[in-house]
Amino acid sequence: MSTNKALALSLRRAAMDLLARREHSRAELLDKLQHRFPDAEALFAEVLEQLTADGLLDDERFCEAYVRYRRSRGAGPLLIRQELRQKGVAASTLQAALDLSAPEWLDALRALLLKKSGGSLPPASERVARQKLHRAMLAKGYPADIISRAFAAAS
Repeated sequence: MSTNKALALSLRRAAMDLLARREHSRAELLDKLQHRFPDAEALFAEVLEQLTADGLLDDERFCEAYVRYRRSRGAGPLLIRQELRQKGVAASTLQAALDLSAPEWLDALRALLLKKSGGSLPPASERVARQKLHRAMLAKGYPADIISRAFAAAS
Protein backbone atom coordinates (compact mmCIF):
# COMPACT_ATOMS: atom_id res chain seq x y z
CA MET A 1 0.00 0.00 0.00
CA SER A 2 1.36 3.40 -0.90
CA THR A 3 2.16 5.98 1.73
CA ASN A 4 -0.55 8.33 0.46
CA LYS A 5 -3.19 5.62 0.53
CA ALA A 6 -2.18 4.57 4.05
CA LEU A 7 -2.29 8.17 5.22
CA ALA A 8 -5.72 8.68 3.64
CA LEU A 9 -6.95 5.55 5.41
CA SER A 10 -5.56 6.81 8.73
CA LEU A 11 -7.24 10.16 8.15
CA ARG A 12 -10.58 8.51 7.41
CA ARG A 13 -10.32 6.28 10.50
CA ALA A 14 -9.49 9.26 12.72
CA ALA A 15 -12.40 11.23 11.25
CA MET A 16 -14.78 8.32 11.72
CA ASP A 17 -13.62 7.89 15.32
CA LEU A 18 -14.42 11.54 15.98
CA LEU A 19 -17.79 11.27 14.23
CA ALA A 20 -18.65 8.12 16.20
CA ARG A 21 -18.45 10.10 19.44
CA ARG A 22 -20.66 12.99 18.28
CA GLU A 23 -21.66 14.98 15.21
CA HIS A 24 -19.09 17.51 13.97
CA SER A 25 -19.32 20.33 11.48
CA ARG A 26 -17.14 20.03 8.41
CA ALA A 27 -14.91 22.92 9.54
CA GLU A 28 -14.62 21.54 13.07
CA LEU A 29 -13.63 18.11 11.77
CA LEU A 30 -11.14 19.63 9.35
CA ASP A 31 -9.56 21.62 12.19
CA LYS A 32 -9.17 18.51 14.34
CA LEU A 33 -7.71 16.50 11.48
CA GLN A 34 -5.25 19.30 10.63
CA HIS A 35 -4.13 19.29 14.23
CA ARG A 36 -3.60 15.51 14.26
CA PHE A 37 -2.16 15.20 10.74
CA PRO A 38 -0.32 18.43 9.89
CA ASP A 39 1.53 16.81 7.00
CA ALA A 40 -1.56 15.48 5.15
CA GLU A 41 -2.91 18.80 3.84
CA ALA A 42 -3.43 17.45 0.30
CA LEU A 43 -5.72 14.62 1.45
CA PHE A 44 -8.16 16.50 3.70
CA ALA A 45 -10.58 17.61 0.98
CA GLU A 46 -10.77 14.14 -0.54
CA VAL A 47 -11.41 12.43 2.81
CA LEU A 48 -14.05 14.97 3.86
CA GLU A 49 -15.81 14.72 0.50
CA GLN A 50 -15.93 10.94 0.80
CA LEU A 51 -17.33 11.16 4.35
CA THR A 52 -19.99 13.57 3.11
CA ALA A 53 -20.84 11.29 0.17
CA ASP A 54 -21.12 8.33 2.56
CA GLY A 55 -23.54 10.33 4.74
CA LEU A 56 -21.22 10.34 7.74
CA LEU A 57 -20.53 14.07 7.69
CA ASP A 58 -23.48 16.44 7.35
CA ASP A 59 -23.52 20.07 8.52
CA GLU A 60 -27.34 20.18 8.52
CA ARG A 61 -27.57 17.13 10.76
CA PHE A 62 -24.84 18.58 12.99
CA CYS A 63 -26.78 21.86 13.28
CA GLU A 64 -30.03 20.12 14.17
CA ALA A 65 -28.36 18.02 16.86
CA TYR A 66 -26.42 20.98 18.23
CA VAL A 67 -29.48 23.24 18.34
CA ARG A 68 -31.55 20.55 20.05
CA TYR A 69 -28.84 19.94 22.66
CA ARG A 70 -28.10 23.60 23.39
CA ARG A 71 -31.82 24.52 23.53
CA SER A 72 -32.33 21.74 26.10
CA ARG A 73 -29.53 23.32 28.17
CA GLY A 74 -31.22 26.75 28.16
CA ALA A 75 -29.31 28.50 25.37
CA GLY A 76 -31.22 30.85 23.10
CA PRO A 77 -31.11 31.09 19.33
CA LEU A 78 -28.80 34.11 19.18
CA LEU A 79 -26.18 32.44 21.36
CA ILE A 80 -26.47 29.18 19.43
CA ARG A 81 -26.10 31.04 16.12
CA GLN A 82 -22.88 32.63 17.37
CA GLU A 83 -21.52 29.27 18.56
CA LEU A 84 -22.34 27.60 15.24
CA ARG A 85 -20.65 30.41 13.32
CA GLN A 86 -17.54 29.81 15.41
CA LYS A 87 -17.74 26.14 14.47
CA GLY A 88 -17.63 27.12 10.79
CA VAL A 89 -21.22 26.38 9.81
CA ALA A 90 -22.44 28.19 6.68
CA ALA A 91 -25.01 30.97 7.09
CA SER A 92 -27.55 29.20 4.88
CA THR A 93 -27.37 26.07 7.05
CA LEU A 94 -27.73 28.21 10.17
CA GLN A 95 -30.84 29.91 8.82
CA ALA A 96 -32.56 26.58 8.23
CA ALA A 97 -31.67 25.17 11.66
CA LEU A 98 -32.53 28.30 13.67
CA ASP A 99 -36.10 29.12 12.75
CA LEU A 100 -36.97 31.81 15.30
CA SER A 101 -40.69 31.45 14.60
CA ALA A 102 -40.63 27.82 15.74
CA PRO A 103 -42.76 27.27 18.86
CA GLU A 104 -39.95 25.30 20.50
CA TRP A 105 -38.09 28.53 21.30
CA LEU A 106 -41.03 30.01 23.18
CA ASP A 107 -41.61 26.72 25.01
CA ALA A 108 -37.94 26.45 25.99
CA LEU A 109 -37.93 30.06 27.16
CA ARG A 110 -41.07 29.59 29.26
CA ALA A 111 -39.54 26.55 30.93
CA LEU A 112 -36.33 28.46 31.60
CA LEU A 113 -38.21 31.47 32.99
CA LEU A 114 -40.18 29.25 35.36
CA LYS A 115 -37.00 27.51 36.47
CA LYS A 116 -35.16 30.80 37.07
CA SER A 117 -38.08 32.37 38.91
CA GLY A 118 -38.78 29.47 41.21
CA GLY A 119 -41.92 28.07 39.55
CA SER A 120 -43.96 31.18 38.83
CA LEU A 121 -43.15 34.42 37.08
CA PRO A 122 -43.25 37.58 39.16
CA PRO A 123 -46.38 39.67 38.55
CA ALA A 124 -46.24 42.67 36.21
CA SER A 125 -46.20 44.96 39.25
CA GLU A 126 -42.74 43.64 40.21
CA ARG A 127 -40.85 45.46 37.47
CA VAL A 128 -37.39 45.03 38.99
CA ALA A 129 -37.75 41.26 39.25
CA ARG A 130 -39.08 41.04 35.68
CA GLN A 131 -36.29 43.24 34.35
CA LYS A 132 -33.75 41.04 36.06
CA LEU A 133 -35.27 37.95 34.42
CA HIS A 134 -35.43 39.77 31.08
CA ARG A 135 -31.71 40.61 31.23
CA ALA A 136 -30.88 37.02 32.22
CA MET A 137 -32.76 35.71 29.19
CA LEU A 138 -31.02 38.22 26.91
CA ALA A 139 -27.70 36.93 28.24
CA LYS A 140 -28.82 33.38 27.44
CA GLY A 141 -29.25 34.41 23.81
CA TYR A 142 -32.99 34.94 23.48
CA PRO A 143 -34.25 37.84 21.34
CA ALA A 144 -36.20 40.56 23.14
CA ASP A 145 -39.40 39.93 21.15
CA ILE A 146 -39.56 36.26 22.19
CA ILE A 147 -38.90 37.24 25.81
CA SER A 148 -41.72 39.80 25.66
CA ARG A 149 -44.09 37.21 24.18
CA ALA A 150 -43.20 34.75 26.95
CA PHE A 151 -43.90 37.34 29.63
CA ALA A 152 -47.16 38.35 27.93
CA ALA A 153 -48.31 34.73 27.69
CA ALA A 154 -47.58 34.20 31.37
CA SER A 155 -49.55 37.26 32.49
